[in-house]
Amino acid sequence: MNLETHTSGLGVLIVYDSVRSGKRAKELCDRLGQNCELSLSVWSLSALRLPALARAAAHEAERAILLIVAVNGDETLPRHVKTCLHRCARAIHVVDGALVAQFHSILKMNEELCPAYGCLKQIAHHADVRFFSEVVELPEDELHCAAESLRASELPARGQFRRQCLTSGSKTILGQFLNCSLIKPQK
Repeated sequence: MNLETHTSGLGVLIVYDSVRSGKRAKELCDRLGQNCELSLSVWSLSALRLPALARAAAHEAERAILLIVAVNGDETLPRHVKTCLHRCARAIHVVDGALVAQFHSILKMNEELCPAYGCLKQIAHHADVRFFSEVVELPEDELHCAAESLRASELPARGQFRRQCLTSGSKTILGQFLNCSLIKPQK
């Protein structure tokens, strides 16, 4: 269900898969909203299974400039969620918004290979909205497993390291996007 709605400021729609990822998305909003007031609408993936709630979330997206999707990067998004996110992304296209993907339970070097990344990037592309992504650090109990899988895999090529360095500045770029949205007249 819609957990929290604030009524003033720039609209941000958060869709999350777990309490932990929802909290991390809220922390991202807190960092981005240091220079402006953000109006949050927060929805769980499980709520979007119900058609009436999925329509309500898409309606909330009409007042949003950012769509933040905080999910496990290794999971495939269910069809009903993809449908809802397509609607939300089309809604934020009207205000020249952006889709922000926030992944957990993956390593940064695997970001572009994870199923959720490809799906969300495609949704942003189809809706013609900007796409930003970040990988949220793994908790301590998952670091050991990640280190083991890293030892078992081959190291990425130099081009992949370069791409990671270029994308590491995405928080700054996203902040600039948000600041430009504050001074840009609404369509």
